[in-house]
Amino acid sequence: MKKYLLMGLLILIGSNVMALSGVAYNRMGAPTSALKLTERELELPYNSSAQQENSGILLSINWRTATKPDNAYTPYNSNETTVTQAQLLDLGFELPDNNYYGAQSRQLYWAFEFDGERHAAEIAKAELRYQEAVKTYTEQPNDNNSRLKDDSLVNFKKEKLTNSRLFFVKVATDYESLAAEFAGQDNMLFVKGLAKPYYNENNDSYRLFLQQLLITEIMLPLEYSETLKGLSRLGYQDIEAPRYTVDIKWGSRLEPWITKVTRHE
Repeated sequence: MKKYLLMGLLILIGSNVMALSGVAYNRMGAPTSALKLTERELELPYNSSAQQENSGILLSINWRTATKPDNAYTPYNSNETTVTQAQLLDLGFELPDNNYYGAQSRQLYWAFEFDGERHAAEIAKAELRYQEAVKTYTEQPNDNNSRLKDDSLVNFKKEKLTNSRLFFVKVATDYESLAAEFAGQDNMLFVKGLAKPYYNENNDSYRLFLQQLLITEIMLPLEYSETLKGLSRLGYQDIEAPRYTVDIKWGSRLEPWITKVTRHE
């Protein structure tokens, strides 16, 4: 019995040493990204206000894809991007066709832009949509156009104040090429995620479905739990300025850690 207990203890110690070594290695050297995200990009869990002070809080990373350049504003996140045949092959995928449903997911490196030109473009599009809705209602005042005007105003306000400003930019098979392409831009984030291709026979195009990040949530250290005490996750209809800012760094393994949390009264 003692033999098995000792073996179990050694396995437990070994696992902890490996985990701590991984954390230490990730934080060695200069961070690959360092951002000040807010409640717009880091959401509280649904039961955050009911959680105990000594229980961990996981903040969810909220990212988006931008509206296509030639398309009107839409508040919905498509979670996909258009790619060419050559790009799919370069990313290591086989070409899917309309009879191919078994395309495999691949782990790729994703680049995001934070609070940059993509977000500015979304605000401009949301404002234009609202102005067009006001004009339509002025010319044809009815219940339907009134509802469209009100909805457009809500979306415009949310785009300015509440929606995430973290936008997907592109994927690659390696971190180094992304870091070189966006060198000098301090608002970029590089992480790992899963993606899967499909063929859209309606418009004869290939799309890449951005399934999920490898790390979708970030643990809030206990030392910062008190800062966010009593806050509940905002609802879909809530429109208000971010109530907190979180300083985060990503290390050599593209894994994040929180260095500071500031609450805004």
